[in-house]
Amino acid sequence: MDSARPLRVLVAGVSWPPETFLERLLVGLAQSGIEVAVASPKRPDGMPLQWISAPSWSGPGPVRLLRSVGSAAAAWVRSPAEVKLVLGWVRRAGTKRQVRVLHDLAPLIGRDWDVLYFPWNSAAAANLRLFELGKPVVVSCRGSQILVAPTNPRRSREVERYLRALDKATAVHCVSDAVRLSVEAKGIGPTKISVISPGIDTEKFEPSDQIPNYAGPVRLITAGNLSWVKGQEFLLGALGLLRASEVDFRLRIIGDGPERQRLLYTISDLGLGDAVVLLGQLDETQVRDELRQADIFVLSSLSEGISNAALEAMSCGLPVVSTDVGGMPEAIREGVEGLLVPARDAPAMARAIARLDEDRQLRAQMGAAGRDRVVRQFGLDRHVAAWRELLDTVLQRHRVGAMP
Repeated sequence: MDSARPLRVLVAGVSWPPETFLERLLVGLAQSGIEVAVASPKRPDGMPLQWISAPSWSGPGPVRLLRSVGSAAAAWVRSPAEVKLVLGWVRRAGTKRQVRVLHDLAPLIGRDWDVLYFPWNSAAAANLRLFELGKPVVVSCRGSQILVAPTNPRRSREVERYLRALDKATAVHCVSDAVRLSVEAKGIGPTKISVISPGIDTEKFEPSDQIPNYAGPVRLITAGNLSWVKGQEFLLGALGLLRASEVDFRLRIIGDGPERQRLLYTISDLGLGDAVVLLGQLDETQVRDELRQADIFVLSSLSEGISNAALEAMSCGLPVVSTDVGGMPEAIREGVEGLLVPARDAPAMARAIARLDEDRQLRAQMGAAGRDRVVRQFGLDRHVAAWRELLDTVLQRHRVGAMP
């Protein structure tokens, strides 16, 4: 790479604002000296990031057509050769998909970047043609599209595209060793895989300086998309068992998603309406404030690459009760930072919560150990530095033809 200018990274397949962990990474890379351009429908205002307008596939058909043609015309000014290549792809796409292909690819054509980064494997799979531009591509695997999607026979064609994207990628990023092993089991060469665990802003997510309040019910908290894979129904089942055992508790659930109505029904069916609150989506500061007011973080996922929410809770000094799935044992050592239970095992989860409810000293010890673990191994500075090293290595090896 020319030492006179910084490395340039184009990030595609995202909406703005993205998930908090991704925003942290992109801003951290930009602050480290990398030029980061985000292709998204909405401008990342107030961020040290460049923006490429990549409108969503919305609006009436004629509007989408005009938008696509205008985007292609602007791309022609930047790079006639690449536009000719895209038009060839458009002609082979079939009548129904021609406008969509032009719409999705034209904003990214003729851009001056060194590495293309897809934070989601699904986005990479939807833009396989961009791999043919001859630039190095990095794709992230975060868990569900490798650990969960293959179990759904209706998604077999999607999974094939996910694997094609990983096979075509210059480098594959995995969030945990558990995800890495699953990717390798799908036939992706281990030499192109890098494991970089999530990064937490430990200065923002830090324990409260107030003395813990042990009066009243034990305060439980969980966070995540309200979907079946997060297993919240099993958590509610555990709470039903705790109530039968006369354990006094309150649970606050951060997040929203397709299972919201089902969870509301389950809460009512188990008679937990006085003890469980669904908070919906919260911003980063609100999440931090909720964690600081809780006693125990609970993760009930059926599958997990590695949970950013659990790491944020640990950074705030909370002990964690988590299912023993995916990469969670890489973050939580049984009996040290928290307690691990089998997935779908409501009685085991109830026993773990009851144990921490009864032993306040153990809660404090695990909370302190979790905070220390996150500071030492999951800090944001360490995370950004690892990503910077990966991007530099990808570009260098690509230029000498040594990347597998």
